[in-house]
Parts: sequence; structure tokens; C-alpha cells
Amino acid sequence: EVDFELTKQTYEKVQESGADSCICNDCKNYVAYKDNVFPDEILRLFDKIGIDYRKEVEITSFERLENGLHRIGGWFHFKGRLLSGRNCAIPLPNGGNSIELTAITDNFEIGFTEDYALTYFEEKRGLIQVEFLTCIPWIIDKSLETSN
Repeated sequence: EVDFELTKQTYEKVQESGADSCICNDCKNYVAYKDNVFPDEILRLFDKIGIDYRKEVEITSFERLENGLHRIGGWFHFKGRLLSGRNCAIPLPNGGNSIELTAITDNFEIGFTEDYALTYFEEKRGLIQVEFLTCIPWIIDKSLETSN
């Protein structure tokens, strides 16, 4: 269930994404590659729920893989609730959560959970956090590449 209008209006107010506002090289590389990150079916889903894929809340660079790609994760939010399906946040016995995402392609995973970390939304109740994980090439100046 989605409040499309509120979600769309919230993203329209965002001036720059989390990665756009960051000065680290991993974020600069992500911003340069952002238009290639999301599979077409995910872009269509985002259009249906009002998310602007260019305005991620945050990204995290996890590691540089042996094949040279960089494992990147990030998230968005929408106003709504999960009616069915699997919550991607799996509680750990000693506290906290593990995230279990669903593979969409060989290089893209996504999941949904009730959370509001660093959200753009004024009202934090009733938010769904959309988590994603992907691997991207380093496309900016090679001398800036991090090894994580």
C-alpha cells in the first residue's frame, strides 16, 4: 500500500541526494554511474510508488571485489505499508538486524522493511525503507579509487 502523492511530493522537495551531498570518492563514483544502477523493472516500480531513483537517502560502499567492481548498498523510502511479502530485516538473536534481499538480476538485489533511517519524510511513522545492493564499476579518475 502506497501514498503515491505524498511520496512523490517528498522527493520533489529534495534538492540533492545523500550521495550528491557527500564528498567521498565512492559517492562521487556512484553519482557518475547512478543512471545505470537500477534494472528497468525497478525503475518502473519506483515510478509507480513515487520514488525518484536519483535521490537516494544514503549509499554505503562495502568493498572492492576481485573483479574490480565495487559493492554498493543504499536505500530510499516511501509512505505506505507492507501488506504481504517478506520483510528484509531479519532480527538477530543478540540484537540488531541482518538484511536479506531478493535478487532481481545477477547484479542487483532489493528488499523492503519498516524503517526510516535518515529519511526525507517529515513524519516517520508509516514509512517503508527500500534497501538495495549492487556492484558497479569505477568510472571516475582511477587515482581516486578506494579499495575498502
